[in-house]
Amino acid sequence: MIVSFGMPTNSFSQDTNLEFGNHSVGFKYVYQLDKTRDWIPSPFDSLHKQKTMFRPIRIAIWYPAERESKETMKFENYINPEAPDKYYGKLNEVMNDYDMWSYNGMFDKNKTVINSVLDLNTNAVFNAKEKPGKYPAVLYCAGWFSRSPDNALMAEYLASHGYVVITVPQLGTGSTVFDFKVTEDRLITQVKDLEFALDYAVTLGNVDKEKIVSAGYSIGGIVQLWLSQQNERIKALIALDGSFMFEEWAALSQKGIRSPRNNFPVLSLYRGHEKLSGNISTEFFKNLSWADKILIEVPKATHGEFSDEAYLYLKMNYPWKHSKYNTLKEATNCYYSVIKLTGAFLNLLFSSGDQKQNLQDQMKKEADTFNLKYIY
Repeated sequence: MIVSFGMPTNSFSQDTNLEFGNHSVGFKYVYQLDKTRDWIPSPFDSLHKQKTMFRPIRIAIWYPAERESKETMKFENYINPEAPDKYYGKLNEVMNDYDMWSYNGMFDKNKTVINSVLDLNTNAVFNAKEKPGKYPAVLYCAGWFSRSPDNALMAEYLASHGYVVITVPQLGTGSTVFDFKVTEDRLITQVKDLEFALDYAVTLGNVDKEKIVSAGYSIGGIVQLWLSQQNERIKALIALDGSFMFEEWAALSQKGIRSPRNNFPVLSLYRGHEKLSGNISTEFFKNLSWADKILIEVPKATHGEFSDEAYLYLKMNYPWKHSKYNTLKEATNCYYSVIKLTGAFLNLLFSSGDQKQNLQDQMKKEADTFNLKYIY
């Protein structure tokens, strides 16, 4: 199949209609072992026998950085990082295989386009020196088996505005086999991976451990909801078309509600495309009576506009695969609105005085500014 496309732009963050903040953006990977859990099968066992080793966790961190003369890194750094040893190297190899499989699916195995994606200039400097100070943190969970640098643009944007953003990849319960089944044990595995990353994050000198928010895209919304139920260090939740808004996931979502937290702020942004909202239900969200709920519809948005899919198509000037639902311009504008509203919510949440006390009223104003539909 031959697909024609225009010339891609070489900057990951150019012409986004996003106003980046005053902070330079640093990025780094941190590799840790969760010694309370196994990684099965062992990556060194060619026959994939049930051999036990500690579970490796790759923590991605974006953060406010000192301005340096170093060039910003390429997008490939997110996908193909250098590991400190062979064990973590196997982890990187597994994630790289999946990421590249996903990008090949997006761009029809077009090597020229995929190489252009890898060659994009990001807005982050690899291993940049941290800027002094303590900053609020956002613990992010991607959708089920999303690409590991999913929503990197949002992470860079938030870091430029004074936030530390932390995430881990979707590794699943094993080490070498991926599937798309959503089960309770797989979600619990991801909850534990994120909690491990959270335990690490609170030890960082640049993280204000009193100001931590969880954010999740798609099934990541359920994962972060469950995590916030069992970890009081999380002060609020942001769901980006979180799957608890889908009728088919309501029963599963309910299983993680253990200890309702009074006055717990929850922002739920969800797709409003008239052709793709048939399974949207607000009932589960309405029944979170213990939460300070904010529900906002993003008109014309499909599920993918809460991730970076449309944005990468725009950067590559590649034919939009979902043109039967919206134009590429409409799709990317939806994505920019999601990023901006996420930033606005965080800024209001950690502000002082009347703005924080009237969070719902302030968010209604923000939604109106971005032409989004404030529900309540």
